[in-house]
Amino acid sequence: MTTALESAPAVERTRWGAIAAVGFAQLVVAGGMSALAVGLPPIRTEFTVSEASTAWVLLAYALPMGAVAIAAGRLADRADMRAVAVFSMGGLGLFALAAALAPSFPVLIAARVAQGLLGGLLFGMTGRIIVTSATEAQRGRAMSTITLLMTIGGMGMVGAGGLIIAAFDWRGLFWVFVAMAALAMAALWATVPSNGTGLPRLDRVIVVDVATSGGAIVAFLLAFEYLDSAPWISLAALAASVALGALWVRQPSSRATVALVRRPIMAGALLSLTLMSGVTGLLNFSLPFLLTDVHEMPSELVSTVLLTYIGGVGLMTPLSGFLADRFGAGRVSLAGAGLVMVAIVPLLFVDESTGLLGIGVRIAALGLAFGVFNTPMNTHLLAAAPDEQAGTAGAFMATTRTIGTSLGPVIAALMWGLGATAVDGYRLSAWAVAAILLLGAAAMMSGRPWRAPAPTAS
Repeated sequence: MTTALESAPAVERTRWGAIAAVGFAQLVVAGGMSALAVGLPPIRTEFTVSEASTAWVLLAYALPMGAVAIAAGRLADRADMRAVAVFSMGGLGLFALAAALAPSFPVLIAARVAQGLLGGLLFGMTGRIIVTSATEAQRGRAMSTITLLMTIGGMGMVGAGGLIIAAFDWRGLFWVFVAMAALAMAALWATVPSNGTGLPRLDRVIVVDVATSGGAIVAFLLAFEYLDSAPWISLAALAASVALGALWVRQPSSRATVALVRRPIMAGALLSLTLMSGVTGLLNFSLPFLLTDVHEMPSELVSTVLLTYIGGVGLMTPLSGFLADRFGAGRVSLAGAGLVMVAIVPLLFVDESTGLLGIGVRIAALGLAFGVFNTPMNTHLLAAAPDEQAGTAGAFMATTRTIGTSLGPVIAALMWGLGATAVDGYRLSAWAVAAILLLGAAAMMSGRPWRAPAPTAS
């Protein structure tokens, strides 16, 4: 297998069709997680399984996606992007069909595992596709287009999932994904550039890469999954993660990747993204429990209030992409990290006397601030890597975000348990999340992103 990396020629004109196609394809992949969450109760009923078992409908999708992300990113740096993207989306649609027709729960889980593997393969292509389809001066706007499609689409898929299940049943969700995957596959084929080499050959290096880097990521995520229910399993998973990670680092084929991650600007940005993604501890744990236990809100109203965060992110995303192109992605993402720190302060003092409107406004403000950070940070990570390693950078971007979103709720839950009352638990968990975000902002500063030159105006 050829391991040398070749630089792609400079992009003279942004292929907005390819950017939109990739954004829609990522919407389909992300929707495969968000929309299925509302399908768990009817799946439990049809197959007569426990609530804990139905969680594997989501885990069987998320864990394989994390397992192949880094290997897929490295593959993207030398693969035919169109061939791999079309293959991934076509396979994802095929296994959505298998899930729709699943006669048993194990068959459904097997189909979800295959979908997760293919979704992770597509995620690994995204960074490379952006670099080869967008001019350097428009990468922020290209990234914001993809982020906006994922954000708005992911939000819409949650609501659409409930309507589809009401009209048909949980299998109807997979039929919708079959149709969406077919449309995305056609769009990718028509717009994504190709080097004519076709699908890469599976060899020993790829298999070892997936087994070591992927195994380390899966074990690390499982350590969080079992931290409360089975601490010994969690400890064993963490030890396995460290061992597999060390084995991956020692592989000769990993040298270029390790060297990239060790660059101060890249290391600081990746650590910052990991920690800043811990905001999910507040959004996915602390606030929902506060609204349910203290304010006694029904679940549908809790969901509506929390959607103000997504609305804030979606509203700010196009502007942040423009600002990243105008002033430099590193500078704007650092400013966004500062805004996040300002926006979280009012949420630290929410209690039983805070009104619904006040809580919603605070959450929306946090979403607006995070919208300034999110897209420029993604763009900054791609800019921090050589173009020939854009796929690798994009894969680490997805992986660190996954780790951060898993870490945040776990820490929030642990701190909540230390509170004497629900309000105390909320306050402790919120302050813990704020501390994580502060560390994330500091990590961003460590890379000195203000030194990176702004792109040439276009």
